[in-house]
Amino acid sequence: MIRTKLCYLIFLIGLLIFYILYIDSLALVVLIASALLPIVLKFFLIWLKFTSNASLTCSVVSCNINESIPVSVMIENHCPLFFPKARAFVKIRHVFSDKSETIQIRFPLHGKNTTRLTFYVKPDCCGAVQICLEQIKALDFFHIFGTKLRKQNALLELLVLPEKIYIPLSEEAEAVYAPESNQYANKAGDDPSEIFDIREYHAGDAVSRIHWKLSSKSEDILFVKEFGFPIEKQVLLVIEYLPESVPNGIERMKQAQTMLTLVYSIASQLAEQNNICFSLAWFDSKQDKLVTRKLTSVQELEIIFCEVYHALEHMTCNIQRLQDELLGQQFSSVTLITNDTSEELLHVLERQVNANQKNLLVMTEKEIFLNSDWVSLQKINPTEWKENISKIII
Repeated sequence: MIRTKLCYLIFLIGLLIFYILYIDSLALVVLIASALLPIVLKFFLIWLKFTSNASLTCSVVSCNINESIPVSVMIENHCPLFFPKARAFVKIRHVFSDKSETIQIRFPLHGKNTTRLTFYVKPDCCGAVQICLEQIKALDFFHIFGTKLRKQNALLELLVLPEKIYIPLSEEAEAVYAPESNQYANKAGDDPSEIFDIREYHAGDAVSRIHWKLSSKSEDILFVKEFGFPIEKQVLLVIEYLPESVPNGIERMKQAQTMLTLVYSIASQLAEQNNICFSLAWFDSKQDKLVTRKLTSVQELEIIFCEVYHALEHMTCNIQRLQDELLGQQFSSVTLITNDTSEELLHVLERQVNANQKNLLVMTEKEIFLNSDWVSLQKINPTEWKENISKIII
C-alpha cells in the first residue's frame, strides 16, 4: 500500500508539472479530479466500515477426527461501491496442543451484497478447536486506502470428539442396593415410589395403577401410572492427568489423546446402558474440587467432554480432597484412569473408596511396580493399547 501511495504522489506531481508547463483548463480539471479522488474513495471506505459487518458461521458444533468441516465467513456490504480487493485473516487454534495457523482469504466485495467465504477445517487430533476471525480489511479501487470491517460472532469453538474404540466391558460387579436413590432408568419398572410416565388405560392394566385424580378431570378417558425402574448399579469413572510427568511435548500429546479416547470410548458405551447410573469425575485444581457429571445419554457426553478438554491441563488430583469427596458413597464399580505411576492413588482406591469393583488403569510406556489384592491393575501403553487392552469389570 505504501508503494501505491508513492506512485500516486508521483502521478500527482507529474500532473502538477504538466499543468505548470501547459496552462490549460483540461489539465487543471484532471489535476483537481485526481486530487479529490482519494477523498471520495476514503468516504466510501468509511461508509463501508460503519454499515457493514462480518461473522463466522458453522453448521455443526462437534465433529470427529479427520472430518472436514465447512466454516463460512459472512460479510454484509451495505455500501453501493465495488471493492475489488479485500482480505480476511482467520486463526485456527487447537486449545490443548496449542497448535495454531492463520489462513488468509482474498476476495472482492460487491456493492450492496452479501459475500460468503467458505473454508474447511480438518482437525487431526481430538480436543477443542477455536476458530477466530481476526481481521477483515478492504482496499479501495486504487489500493490507496484501506479499512477494517466490523466483526460480529468472530469466535467459534468446535468440539473434536475422540475416535470411538470398542472396550471390552463386563457388568460382573455386584449392584448396589439403594432404595432411597433418586436415579431412575429411562424405562418403566415396578417401583411405586417414582412415576415414570402417565398414559391412557388399556385393557388388562391393573386397577391399582389408575390415576384417579387425573382421570376425574376427563369425561371418557382413564389414565394409568407407569412406575419407574430404580437404578441399582452405580458406576464412577475418575480421570487424572499429570502433564508434567511427560516432558516431551509430542509424547505428552500422544498420551493425552490416548487417555481421552479411552475415556470417551468407555463413557459412550456406559451412557447407552439403561440399567446403569454412570458418572464421570475429575479433580479440577483451579476450582479445588472434584467435578462430577452424571450421564444419561451420548448427547450429554459431548457437552461434558468440552469441559474435560478445558480442564485437562489442571486435572492434577488432590489425594485428600478425593478421599473427602468419595467418603460415605457406595459404588458398584470405580475406575480410575491416570498417568501417575505413584502408589498414592492405589492406596486411596484400596482403603478409602467403597466399591464392589475397583479398577486402576495407568497410562504409561514405563514399567509400573504396583501390586494390589483389592484393585484390578492394568497398564495402558499409548502406542499399542487398542489391541492389548484387557476386560474391564464394571
